[in-house]
Amino acid sequence: MSLLPDRAALTALAYQLGPSRYYQPAYRFIAADVGTERGSFLDVGTGTGWLAIHVASGRREVDAVGIDTSEAMLRYAEANKRDRLNVTFRKMDATNIIYPERTFESAAAVQSAHHWGDPAAIFAEVYRVLVEGGRFYVYEADPEAEVPADWIVRKAGLPTDAFVRGQWAKFGMDAGRWAQLRAVAEASPFGPDIEDERHGFYRRLVCTK
Repeated sequence: MSLLPDRAALTALAYQLGPSRYYQPAYRFIAADVGTERGSFLDVGTGTGWLAIHVASGRREVDAVGIDTSEAMLRYAEANKRDRLNVTFRKMDATNIIYPERTFESAAAVQSAHHWGDPAAIFAEVYRVLVEGGRFYVYEADPEAEVPADWIVRKAGLPTDAFVRGQWAKFGMDAGRWAQLRAVAEASPFGPDIEDERHGFYRRLVCTK
């Protein structure tokens, strides 16, 4: 038996120590963009949990649920939420969301869509668990975008813009993949009236039920 940490654990640790810290302003801006003031919110591919945490923070009438398939990421999410009672994290595949129909007022996926093996199934599942009029926000960093100074925390000039863009190129979507994702969204129960806009350095889809 190997005593070395597995790849999932190393990936989660790297995210917790890096992007989980320097993307804090971005998480706050996205939480404000989603704008959930009451009811339930679903974070699809929550990672270390910060979007769900910021959506629920200071809002007693919001219950935020973050789902992810990575146990390693979810362990950090649990630690990051501290004593917040209105944030819950669960191991769950977004192609099979174990919640009833019309559970959530809103949902979001930040930097997780590039991992989706079956995006059509995920759009269909999120549609199912949203209330009528609920919105699903999908954000993916644009490798060609500028890096707004107030969206990232830097210490001694780090991370540099070049490093951040390199990460977006490696772990994000180029224009072609983004167009494919939009086409899947338009063919889903949400479509065809999908908003495709920019928010900071992200491309953003807004899908309304």
